[in-house]
Amino acid sequence: MAFDGGTLALAFALTSVPAFLVARSLARSGQRHDPDPRQSNLALLLARLMRVVGVAMLVAAAAMLWAGNDPSRVVMVVLGVALAVNGLAVAMLVAVVRGRRR
Repeated sequence: MAFDGGTLALAFALTSVPAFLVARSLARSGQRHDPDPRQSNLALLLARLMRVVGVAMLVAAAAMLWAGNDPSRVVMVVLGVALAVNGLAVAMLVAVVRGRRR
């Protein structure tokens, strides 16, 4: 079964929704008056990073529309998304590790 650029763009756009929902949840938990402000700061940082993940997925959806049915463009977009999302995952991991050390 072949997918066109529009179908892949829709898939990328839909996968951004959970990232925004998680960001919202983290932001809410970070805004609570937690006795440990470090946990609140970590939650707010992770919320920001999740928002960036969501935006990256929306940019990927737009890029997929640009790529259309051109296989070389699709590969470029997929590689770019993979690098961006994995880089953000590493940033989150570093933030959590640093947050636990403090």
